[in-house]
Amino acid sequence: MDVLWKLGAAPADKVRAELPGEPHDSTVRTLLRILENKGYVVHDVLGKSFIYKPALERAQAQRSALRSFLGRLFRGSAEDLVLRLIEDEVLTPAQLNQIQKSVQTRRPSRRKGGSS
Repeated sequence: MDVLWKLGAAPADKVRAELPGEPHDSTVRTLLRILENKGYVVHDVLGKSFIYKPALERAQAQRSALRSFLGRLFRGSAEDLVLRLIEDEVLTPAQLNQIQKSVQTRRPSRRKGGSS
């Protein structure tokens, strides 16, 4: 998906050339077909070539994948996911502080007691 988000649209051989390592052509085509079946990728036909492009923007795909991931592994609990990241020391205290600051700036301010 990163390759398609970067390129915008590309045939399978161009996607393959952008991937690390040297994946086999059939592997890349199979992966693109799977992504298409899941609704992440669409293709147009240009001559004999399929031109693949993202069906979703990165944020949409992240939302969808995260909901699925949370549901399967954390019973839908974002709190359990964050606790796992803390317990496994994936998130540092400094990162948690930065996340808290980001959350606070994104929340609309609420006044207590109605209007003043």
